[in-house]
Amino acid sequence: HITEDVWYMYIKKKMILLFILFILSVTAVSSFASEPDIKATGAILAMSNGDQILYDKNPDQQVFPFNLTKLMTALAAYENSNIEDVVVIADNIKDYLNPFEQIMDLRPGEQIKVADLIKATIVGSYNDAAIALALHCGGTNEGFVDMMNQQATNLGLGGTSFANPTGAHDTMNYTTARDMLLIYKKIYSVRFLKECIDKAYVTIPATNKSKERTFWTGNGMSTGYYGTRYVYSYAKGGKASSSTLGGCSVACAAVKGNSSFICIVLGSVQDESVNYSFVDAKEIFEYGFNDFTRKTILHQDSIVAEVKVKNAMGVGRSLLLAEKTVNFYIKNDDDISKVESVRNIPEFISAPTVKGDVVGSINYTYNGRNAGSVSLIAGNDIKLNRTKYVLNSILWFFSLKYIKLFLIIAFSTVVVYLSIVFSVILKARKKTKKTKIKKIS
Repeated sequence: HITEDVWYMYIKKKMILLFILFILSVTAVSSFASEPDIKATGAILAMSNGDQILYDKNPDQQVFPFNLTKLMTALAAYENSNIEDVVVIADNIKDYLNPFEQIMDLRPGEQIKVADLIKATIVGSYNDAAIALALHCGGTNEGFVDMMNQQATNLGLGGTSFANPTGAHDTMNYTTARDMLLIYKKIYSVRFLKECIDKAYVTIPATNKSKERTFWTGNGMSTGYYGTRYVYSYAKGGKASSSTLGGCSVACAAVKGNSSFICIVLGSVQDESVNYSFVDAKEIFEYGFNDFTRKTILHQDSIVAEVKVKNAMGVGRSLLLAEKTVNFYIKNDDDISKVESVRNIPEFISAPTVKGDVVGSINYTYNGRNAGSVSLIAGNDIKLNRTKYVLNSILWFFSLKYIKLFLIIAFSTVVVYLSIVFSVILKARKKTKKTKIKKIS
């Protein structure tokens, strides 16, 4: 017979057990959260320095970038002009534009700085600003497109080609999520361009033919100017694009606490008036912020290795130090042991060496994706021992394959020659001795 107290204790234990199992199941589900399920053709999420890739989907698939092309337009213009240059708008600028293109209404003879045209190109996405930059820097549209493609080559963009500065559809105007990340990374490395692309809006000073103008970014994640439907409080500036053939795309950065990411979404869809590039980007950002923790792998100036130094004055070894602190994002249920590294360190270096000289490097990967690298630098100055240098140079010279062969042949030739000479001398002596004996007899 089970008493009421015993039954109560039994139920209580069962409830506690079920609660524990529930907590464990929730923890397990959150620990093994899957990667974002997005509609975009291609996408990528990376640290703000562009090194570590946390997530990607078809990162090398080529798509039409449409307005995102203007990021390269701005970069090429910056690289091929002075931002303080004053551009005089050409009389025939409208010949380069279609009637329904988005423009800031630049007028023939208007005088405006390159810096302001770059701001209008990145933030406002105005086609006449892009054309004005192209004509100023390249002389012609075609000349500037060559500059854009040269810049793409310089950045190592293997899946990208540009056909115009505005992003107008052309089969030769395409890119990939991985390449667009490299463009964004390069823009982020230039203070002026980073300040432009991180802004939700810019104000252009008055010119000789226009009043002051303010332009807002078309990226609905970073501004509520066109509505608050897609606003993401951590987003910074960025650039959006939408076209029939290119789909919906967005390139944007986001900062939350000490975490900072760049997200590229290309070729997403617009379904029932929903721009899924913004939805996709938000989901990807949330994946980065919620599922990863920033951890330090290596501190700046940490001793990583020791390398032999040839012809050194004194101690013939140099300590190799980390050039910078290495931080990576690790999944919440992982630890830094999951980060794999490959060291590129020479067997030896030669004196003289200067403190800070780059001697080697370490390349990192995490979850099969590139996680960046760090240079290894010499930790101290090492002077050249000239005596050792001369002796080692002599030894090195005589260790060369062809020198060895030459010495062997030369030595063999001398030996053969001396043998012949010795043989001739010996025969001559024998002949002389015989002649003397005959004379005596």
